[in-house]
Amino acid sequence: MKKIFIVTDSTADLPKDYVKNKNIIVAPLTVIYKGISYRDRIDIDNNKLFSFLKEGKELPKTSQVNPQSFYEIYSNLLKEDCYIISIHISSFLSGTFQSALIAKNMLESQNIFVVDSKSVSFGTGLLVMEAQSMIEKGMDIKEIYQRLIELSSKVRVAFILDTFEYIKKGGRISSTKAAIGTLFNIKPIIHSKDGKLLVWEKARGIKKGMELLLKYIENNNIDKSYNLAVGSIGFEKDVPEFLNRVRELTQISDIIIPDVGTVIATYSGPNVIGVYFFEK
Repeated sequence: MKKIFIVTDSTADLPKDYVKNKNIIVAPLTVIYKGISYRDRIDIDNNKLFSFLKEGKELPKTSQVNPQSFYEIYSNLLKEDCYIISIHISSFLSGTFQSALIAKNMLESQNIFVVDSKSVSFGTGLLVMEAQSMIEKGMDIKEIYQRLIELSSKVRVAFILDTFEYIKKGGRISSTKAAIGTLFNIKPIIHSKDGKLLVWEKARGIKKGMELLLKYIENNNIDKSYNLAVGSIGFEKDVPEFLNRVRELTQISDIIIPDVGTVIATYSGPNVIGVYFFEK
């Protein structure tokens, strides 16, 4: 039976120990600031990113993984006569998935299976973990691929932002709406739907925002047979209470804590709490 390798990109926000222990190959996206490129999780971390954000007017940009990078990764792996499952951030949000397809076509290989996660951050990471689980169970490559396609439509992600500032700078909301939101202490709650990021609700303050995130979990009928995750940057005082509330609601004690990285933080800003799960 051929070995199966998993390739993903740095937006998947997988815990570092998991990546190392499971030998997951992670292709870094790029953060660009003042003309200088930084490879996500290699040349830049959240502390450096937030120092850029605090500098003011110019928002760092992000750039997809290019086809050549995937070509090199796939070429090296295929020397072992293996299969490759390549799982990536929503094609609506980044050209990374398309780059992976281009590389696959350049190699003319039938052993590469590219999956659009239709999600962002650890929503992609959840699919990577499920792929790894299926590999360890000895499932057939085509069965794994089809199951990942099915699961991609069931990934649910929602997160609270502390401010409208960075989605305003990123062009996702007007300056007027951002100013009104700031004035009234409104916290936007963003969720992924059909591969896109949309405003789901708006909360007056972080406490109300956490209540709405719990409501989001309830409304989407969480499938408890799969992993559940809560990720955050900042909000240190609020996260422990929120984790306890999620455990009470779902009766799931083993909650994964993703390693939320710089690409996501570029658009969320320095304070964010998110939930990631599969819907039944």
